Amino acid sequence: MSLHAARLQNPSLSAVDRPLILYFALCALLLGDTFRVVAGVAAQTPYEIVSIRVDMAVALAAALILAALGVLAARRREAVGGVAFAIGAMVGVIFFARTLGSALADPREIGWLMTTDWAQHYSGWAMFRSTPWSWPPGLMPEVWYPVGTSIVYTDSLPLLALLLKPLSGLLPQRFQYIGLWLAASCVLQGGFGALLVSRAARTPATVLAGAALFVFAPVLIQRIHHDTLTAHWLLLAAFWLYFRAPPKHPSSEAWPWWMLTAIASLVHPYLAAMVFAIEFAYAWKRSRDDVALPMPATLGLLGVSLAICATAWWLCGAVTIRAADSSGGVAYGVYSLNLLAFFNPMNYSGLLPNLPARMEQYEGFAYLGAGMLALLALVVADRIRGTHLTERPRDWAPLAIVAILLVAFAVSTVVSIGLWTPIDFPLRSRWLGMFRSSGRFVWVAYYALMLLALGHALRRLAPLRAAALLAAVLIVQMIDLSAVHGRVAQLRLKADAPTLRVDNPGWDSLVAGRHHLTLLPPPACGRVGAPYLPMLLFAAEHALTVNTGYLARWNARATGRYCETLHSELQSGQWSRDDVYILGRDWKARFAASAPTARCERLDGYDVCIVEDATSQRVPQDGN
Repeated sequence: MSLHAARLQNPSLSAVDRPLILYFALCALLLGDTFRVVAGVAAQTPYEIVSIRVDMAVALAAALILAALGVLAARRREAVGGVAFAIGAMVGVIFFARTLGSALADPREIGWLMTTDWAQHYSGWAMFRSTPWSWPPGLMPEVWYPVGTSIVYTDSLPLLALLLKPLSGLLPQRFQYIGLWLAASCVLQGGFGALLVSRAARTPATVLAGAALFVFAPVLIQRIHHDTLTAHWLLLAAFWLYFRAPPKHPSSEAWPWWMLTAIASLVHPYLAAMVFAIEFAYAWKRSRDDVALPMPATLGLLGVSLAICATAWWLCGAVTIRAADSSGGVAYGVYSLNLLAFFNPMNYSGLLPNLPARMEQYEGFAYLGAGMLALLALVVADRIRGTHLTERPRDWAPLAIVAILLVAFAVSTVVSIGLWTPIDFPLRSRWLGMFRSSGRFVWVAYYALMLLALGHALRRLAPLRAAALLAAVLIVQMIDLSAVHGRVAQLRLKADAPTLRVDNPGWDSLVAGRHHLTLLPPPACGRVGAPYLPMLLFAAEHALTVNTGYLARWNARATGRYCETLHSELQSGQWSRDDVYILGRDWKARFAASAPTARCERLDGYDVCIVEDATSQRVPQDGN
């Protein structure tokens, strides 16, 4: 039977096969673009890298699974629930193989982590796993010694650090989970993005294109160098809980929020605060607008979430600092949101020009991408023509109000439009300073705008036209971000780069029988004697404490007292025989005069000394 005759007997066939053909075309687009990016990476190196072949194989396998899911969804005539989530998850897999590379997911490869915030996060984990348990379990008294710190202030992803520390003896010495977390963030971003898109349209092509737009969101790739902040899927999951159909049983209403709160609290405080803000909007909607959740149940929902958050932060060791140190010495308003942020590419666009902004406002990066801006323009044009938004205002009102309030907090008391700052009142507040990078709070409004634009287009147009429109938006988005994705894709070439470490055999004789690695001075007390990263990695391997680190926050008062102790020792010559001292240029001559019998060597470019006839032992500082 000919295809034409089949369509005459079954008119619905053409209505089914055209969206499915578009779906397959999108699968081919993602796969072809992945091969293009990976081939570009391969051309940058004269060596054959196995992981590049693995990336292509992973992308191909994910594309085949996507094709099978499309056929399954077409037979069911909808892509919802688990099928929709799986479609989005496979998009995330392809994105990770394309833009980051499977080499980064290898737990044994740590060379690529020796830079930017990754170095802080990995070195914090390396010390945490090598030290005895404390109470609360997230404490790390051995780092920033003798003041101490905790896993939350090294941004080392407490969720996984606490889960994996008991297994540390079974893990390789060189073990990292950052790459796996980045992969999981991409997969879950796509999965929850697909669930949100399936609210408005259930054809496989629209779900695929919509999920890809969430995965290709510029604000996600901009956070790749801060792995804990790539968990934007937590926000998308909160949106999904907000918009999902009301559960039939009251218990089903609360526990997903509590579980999401616990996870977010153990990932990053900023994300936990944003998830709670969305939960507050949900409780408002269910209690006041839907009149479905009694006030006691509403207060219980929110109260338990706050208790879970507080407990998680306590377990992570957030109590190691005082409220006065919550800002880390940075005023609220420095890392704020520029009012042009949605339109300012900040070097992330290949199609649109950069707009002026203060350098610190990278924390408020919120560029939507050329494709999404075009889609939003269509929504605005609809409104100008008098077309009503297809979303119900009643459903959106609490979330919209919360998002606007978070934008106001993100803008802060330093209001900037480009380089013009009509209001400039930075505040040194212990409470506002807890979230000093206020610009990040724009993310809730960012994803709300994306969801609003996608939902309007999908409900406004016929399924095939809607899918074609989203496919066009995705293509523009991919072209717009092509250059920055190409730069990020180079990371896989550094996966097995040499680790920045000290490896001169002379270290072993100096540290034998000693327990403390002491920089003179450490970061808080002057020009440091050595960079923190190799020192932390060395201390982790030799079970030493170390008085340095890279911390988001620290106990300033106790640290100040420790600096006074070091200066006192420098004056009195009372040095500890339990320490290995690494001398900075400013302290070298003074230490030599203070400890004339010290044994010193030049190792790996550092001046390293021990004192054999010490007259004092260090007493840990009071951290309160």
